[in-house]
Parts: sequence; structure tokens; C-alpha cells
Amino acid sequence: MSEKVLIVDNISKRFGGLQATNQVSFHVNQNEILGIIGPNGAGKSTLFNLITGFYFIDSGAITYKGERIDGLTPDKICHKGITRTFQVARPFGGLSVADNILVACLPKSKKVSEARERVHEVLKIVGLEKKADALGADLTTLERKRLELGKALATNPEVLLLDEVMTGLKPAEMDEMMELIKELRKTKTIVVVEHVMRVIMNISDRIIVLDHGQKIAEGLPKEIAEDPIVIEAYLGRGTK
Repeated sequence: MSEKVLIVDNISKRFGGLQATNQVSFHVNQNEILGIIGPNGAGKSTLFNLITGFYFIDSGAITYKGERIDGLTPDKICHKGITRTFQVARPFGGLSVADNILVACLPKSKKVSEARERVHEVLKIVGLEKKADALGADLTTLERKRLELGKALATNPEVLLLDEVMTGLKPAEMDEMMELIKELRKTKTIVVVEHVMRVIMNISDRIIVLDHGQKIAEGLPKEIAEDPIVIEAYLGRGTK
């Protein structure tokens, strides 16, 4: 049986009168790709912010490799091995692609020389070796997405949280990104928030569905696609 690397147990978060997440529970197995879907405002990005310490939970618990991490700051959670990407890729425009990656490598490196070695590894993984000297401001949408992923990988995470990495990409570019994510799962545990159903159904081992801050379904991609509750809450709302 696969090890449960990350356990989210009955967590809730309220912002004033808005219940962003309501008693959400799930787990992620080692080297699994877990997909998270739901309508806009369902609480998907809030969930990522809670796991990575950008927000504190009101109740419940988040456990990583047997240790409670709720209440820790984002840098401490990152140091333990959980890193996320963001929906909008914002590279340091005045820095080269290599230096963007270097900035992300430094906190976990003992020496700058060690960080520079890691930069070359990451550039190769995300397919940006030929763009190493290009400025962040001059990248295409796909290249920005790859750089955003590269900055996350630079921290050498065990668990990688991907927040809508397909937004703005063309179908062929999505296919490239899907192959990259599938390759990463050989050494990483991955959680993906995504709106593009073709993507989420193709890369996920399991999927959970959120609606109005609550988990309404969990199962294999085929089960989720055929679930009447999911179809009513999400798939029937003009999903891409």
C-alpha cells in the first residue's frame, strides 16, 4: 500500500461571512497525481494557500509525513518539502531565466556554486536550457509556465502543488505540459488544480471535487466524470 504523504483532515477556513473551505478531508499517496476540480470560487486555491501556510486554518489538521504543518510559515513548509506554483506566472522580468531559477535554488543550497549546479538540472527538466540567458520579461506564455514550474522544482520538493498550470496554453502546449507532469510523478507527489477537463482526466490517478468550499466527490477519473452530483455542480456549467 502506498504511503499517505499528505493528509488534510477536516479543515475549515472562513473569511468574514464567506466559508472558503468547510470540513475538507483527503489524502495524497506517494508518487500519486491527485487532481482537484470545482467551479470558480469552490475553494481550490484557498486550499493550496492553507496547505502551504499562506493562510492559517480555523480548524482541522494538515499532516505531512506524520508531522503537523498547519501553523507553520510558508518558508518552513517549503523547507520541509512542499512547494506550489501560482496561477499567474510572474517571473523576475529583469533577470535571466537562469537567474530566476538561481534565486529559487539559493535557500536550500549551502553554497552558491551548489545552487548554480542545480540551476542547470532544473533548466533541463523544464526544457528551458536554450532560454537560460533570455530575460524573464521576454518569454512566451508557455515558457513562463515552464519557468514557474522550474522555480518550484528548484526548491527540490517532495510534494508539488500545481495551480492551473495550463491556463493560457494552446492544446499542443498542454500536451507538452502533461507529458512533463507525468514524467515528474516518477520522483514527486503531485496535486493539480485545473479547469481544463481533458488535462485533469488524463493525468490524475484520483480526483476530488470541491463546490462552495466542500468536498462533494472523490474517486477515479472515470467515476468522477460519470458522477451525477459532479455533473450538476461542475461539469454541466460549460467547462472547457
